[in-house]
Amino acid sequence: MDVIKKEEIYSVRITEVILEDRTLLIGAPGIGKTEVVKQKAEEEAKKLNKIFVDLREADDELIQQIFENPSKYYVFIRVVAPHVFPEDLGIPKMINHSTKDYVEFVPPKVLRVLSIPEIHGVLFIDEITNVQRDDQISMYYSIILEKEAGFQLRLSRNIKIICVGNPPEWSEIVRPLPKPLRNRMILLYVSPPTIEEWIKYMNERYNDGWEKLIGAYLKVYPEDFIKPPVNDWDNFPTPRSWTQLAIKLYGLRDKVSDDLMGSIVFGSVGREVGTRVLALLRTKVDVKRIVNELKKNPEVFKELDLNQKILVLNTISQMTIDKIKELDRFIRWLNINDREMLVLTVLLMERKKRAEFIMTYKDVMNEVIRKMTEYLI
Repeated sequence: MDVIKKEEIYSVRITEVILEDRTLLIGAPGIGKTEVVKQKAEEEAKKLNKIFVDLREADDELIQQIFENPSKYYVFIRVVAPHVFPEDLGIPKMINHSTKDYVEFVPPKVLRVLSIPEIHGVLFIDEITNVQRDDQISMYYSIILEKEAGFQLRLSRNIKIICVGNPPEWSEIVRPLPKPLRNRMILLYVSPPTIEEWIKYMNERYNDGWEKLIGAYLKVYPEDFIKPPVNDWDNFPTPRSWTQLAIKLYGLRDKVSDDLMGSIVFGSVGREVGTRVLALLRTKVDVKRIVNELKKNPEVFKELDLNQKILVLNTISQMTIDKIKELDRFIRWLNINDREMLVLTVLLMERKKRAEFIMTYKDVMNEVIRKMTEYLI
């Protein structure tokens, strides 16, 4: 699929995606395309003052209510493109007529919902670039271009069609879409979220229910946030795999064997990156004792290895500002002796606390900015 290249297509951040009808989002797996599209659909439903319904989760009673009062609802349905075939769009039904019997192909109930003229919503077609059969491509061609398929299915004009696919470097089975289809869609190459955005999402979605040391690791090794696989049998890091790992590790670090811990880490982000993550997770240090020593003697910090430093700074970043003030001597020592670690400490803080810290230590942060500016110039 050599027509889809990052350098040739307007690239947008995943967080900047908007719901524009007939849009094809191209991006690496696991960067949050599905999550963002659904989130944007929920936001649009709220703006329209309609009830959001994921049709995959709706029971027969709710679907019947939608049929009876469609203007109240905003529907969302995700279909995995390679899993749906032309024969799935119509179910044969015998019609008894006074003069002659015949068969009609009636759309499934969920597709009938999308056909209600008053309904608003999103048809989200996932993995469309992985479709292999010609008859499937033809089916999607008709649905996307004409919003209809066969004699019985015609989507509401208020249903937006959003498609998602992977670029060639991220999928061995990518297939070029027909030129007329591409020409009728907006093609956007989607960039992954930043580590800061990912941490913000994790805090909002899972609160304290995830291993925040993973966030600290990514701040130190940002190049490990997303990487293509190094071979055909190993996993690889993406925002999705980091999310899965951070959730699995929560409350688990001290309860499982090293072997099981290694299997979880390697199975989530691959062996190359996982080796560094595991080294951090296995690091043993009495953080409370070290923090207390730093109040009196900041030079103790020099004796720590990198992983121990990360653990200590991660702990400090989660303290209240009043507790951090007790480490005033250490903060100012960092500014002189290890400015990169000071910057890391600030980055590890939540946004609100970070702003409070900067206001508390205006003189220190101004010095950091001045030194960084001198270095860049």
